[in-house]
Amino acid sequence: MLLTSNKMITTELSLPIIAREYLKETPYGQMEFGDRDIIVLPTVFPPDINTLELAKVTSRLVRKFLETNHQCRVFEMGVGSGGAILSVAQIPGIIASGSDISPMAVLNAQVNALWWGAKCDIYHSNLFDNVPKNEFDIIFWNIPWLCENPGEIEDIRFKAGFDPGYQDLQTFLSDVNQWLAPGGSILLAIEENFCNLDAIDKLIDQANFQLEIFDTTQVVWQGMDLQLIFIQLVPRAI
Repeated sequence: MLLTSNKMITTELSLPIIAREYLKETPYGQMEFGDRDIIVLPTVFPPDINTLELAKVTSRLVRKFLETNHQCRVFEMGVGSGGAILSVAQIPGIIASGSDISPMAVLNAQVNALWWGAKCDIYHSNLFDNVPKNEFDIIFWNIPWLCENPGEIEDIRFKAGFDPGYQDLQTFLSDVNQWLAPGGSILLAIEENFCNLDAIDKLIDQANFQLEIFDTTQVVWQGMDLQLIFIQLVPRAI
């Protein structure tokens, strides 16, 4: 069992062992996602923690943008099964796209796009490596929460939860302005206890972004109360 504080604490088992045990039980197949169903393929992380909340919060941010703009170009980093970006893609005026490091996740999101009738370009990419240059009005990412190193674990699903030293987040923050439209913003989904908030805040400051808490909410997952925080970033004026 995981004990949550601002720094992850375990008693008898290490985080990688606990995570490996969870992945053994990871469900796949057809499952509920809000008021509709979604397909989750084997080896793809299921949208059972905060994906639905991410979809709702991003949709609100998008609708706010559309109050003063006729269209909104939205990109999701790490689409997984596609639940969040495909929900957003069905809002009128949206041009949607996203990427994932997992080939199976890319296929999974494409399958769900066809099933839902949503238009969305999905790229196989590690961060922005294979994403065509574009200008997105909103870029959002449910970042890996844990900055610990899970050790020698090959399962690609661990990339959804572990970012040792937040190296991927640092690279993302360093590169993202090349894909962000003027006046655009970034939405990051984090969790109060699983994430190292001090480290995240420091990386955001070093990358010269202004941070604002856009929304917070609480969900229960695996018997744990999760405190979800959605932070909006905009580049600081030079």
